[in-house]
Amino acid sequence: MNFTQSLLCTLVPISGDTMTQEPPKNLLEVAAEQGSFALFCDAVRQSGLQETLEGKGPFTAFIPIDSAFEKLPKGYFDALVLPENKKQLIDLISYHIVPKRKTVAEFERWDSLKTLDGNTLSVQSVNKQVIVGVGKVVLPDLYAVNAAIHGIDRVNIPPSAQRLAPPSVAG
Repeated sequence: MNFTQSLLCTLVPISGDTMTQEPPKNLLEVAAEQGSFALFCDAVRQSGLQETLEGKGPFTAFIPIDSAFEKLPKGYFDALVLPENKKQLIDLISYHIVPKRKTVAEFERWDSLKTLDGNTLSVQSVNKQVIVGVGKVVLPDLYAVNAAIHGIDRVNIPPSAQRLAPPSVAG
């Protein structure tokens, strides 16, 4: 084997390794792969916010785990994803997104955060347990190229929807 052949053999694996690297994943890709956020990901797609959350960011996403949606009033989520309730769905999703990247360790310095929709979400950190709105962080610090993701055990209802009755299932 001559020097040129040896050099080519050396370069091929390096080139091959580079070509097989996966591109960094965005917020929704990481959430979908995690497995506990299927309902939230479906709601994002139905709301039309997918392009925003796949964008540059940075974001902090407090994503309710699937079982958190079961704690909503009966029929609320099913009604929320109906086309006629799209605005309420967008408000609910936006209330879980902060337009900054924050880790759980940083929450000790904050008592509230401004959400994507302009509302304020309370933050409490007690004995290393973080509560955002009504949701306790149960899956902290999942990272995406454009976001920090924190799974929470409850769905936060935006202030505008707290005074409203849940959307009617019958319509």
